Amino acid sequence: MPTPLPSRPAVHRGVRRSAFRAALAVVTAATLTAAAFTMAGTGARAADGDVANSILADLTVSDVPAAGLDAFSGVFGTAGSPPNGGLDNGDLSDPSGVLDFLTVRGQAVARTNAEPERNWAQAQASGFTLSLNDRDYLSVGSLDAYAECIPAPIGPLALAYARTDSNTIGVLGRQVPTGTTQMEVTGAELGTDDVSTATLTVQYDQIEDPAGGGYQPQSSARAGLDITISGVLRDEEGQELYDGPLVDAELGHVDVTCDGTTSPPVTTPPVTSPPPTQPPVTNPPITIPPITVPPVTVPPITVPPVTDPPITIPPITVPPVTVPPVTVPPITLPPTTPPVTRPPVTKPPTPTPTPTKPGPSHEPDYGYGGHSEHSEH
Repeated sequence: MPTPLPSRPAVHRGVRRSAFRAALAVVTAATLTAAAFTMAGTGARAADGDVANSILADLTVSDVPAAGLDAFSGVFGTAGSPPNGGLDNGDLSDPSGVLDFLTVRGQAVARTNAEPERNWAQAQASGFTLSLNDRDYLSVGSLDAYAECIPAPIGPLALAYARTDSNTIGVLGRQVPTGTTQMEVTGAELGTDDVSTATLTVQYDQIEDPAGGGYQPQSSARAGLDITISGVLRDEEGQELYDGPLVDAELGHVDVTCDGTTSPPVTTPPVTSPPPTQPPVTNPPITIPPITVPPVTVPPITVPPVTDPPITIPPITVPPVTVPPVTVPPITLPPTTPPVTRPPVTKPPTPTPTPTKPGPSHEPDYGYGGHSEHSEH
């Protein structure tokens, strides 16, 4: 586990950097000199006389063959504004090749602005990862660094802040807080076969001057992160192979000054007799620029559907209706009387009348239209 050491007193950036680069000069003088000429030709570093400067990443790697490291020095993401020079949105062209070693996540920002009312500088990124020997030597979360200076008559006032993720970084996959930390690692973790064990010293400083993130009565401000990794490397017999700096990274360094923002003094001509009548002095209205509040986006509220629980109607059980049997009493029929047999009625024979007089044997001689003897008369 990394062992935090007591934090050292604050050291000015120039003093600490000069000591580090002096050590590098002993081992990498020729290489760094060539790199310096190359960078001078590209104008990568901030120009002298700027009142607002921003450098997103300033990386130095020592020449340590035992650790598998080659000398390198370069910067990425620079901006600078001279007095009243206005806005500089920064140079992200990476002429020195820092991005061959350092991965910058998210949108890289390095910009400055200088105007009579104030000077400010800003550096931002979502994160950084330094890869050496196919190992993540250093990882840093999101960074937002800002510095601002307001001149007289309102100031001088200055503010600065460097905001990071939980104020911790990762070195070879281990969490390291601000301050000084020592850790024991192996050659395999460093990615080299020549080293058996190593003791690394990590110095992690979070710069905020003035501190507190609010305006303070001073005429300059600076902010950023400083991370240095040095080590004592040993072979399998415990013999020391190297003792010195390995990596130095300055991330999100911004600095401003109130120089060049003070309005020139107003010269009033002497008053002669008789004194002229002076019109009343009317102070011009002070126009405060509107403050644009970014719109607040309220995420849509999703109301979960209301599901009525199913209503279960219990079954209705109708008890069986039992109809009692109807008993019909037996019907007794009276005995049947046999029919009465009557003797047949015998009618007496009808008597045949006896004729008393014989009938005539010829037609009667009366009538109408006959041919009798009486008709002739």
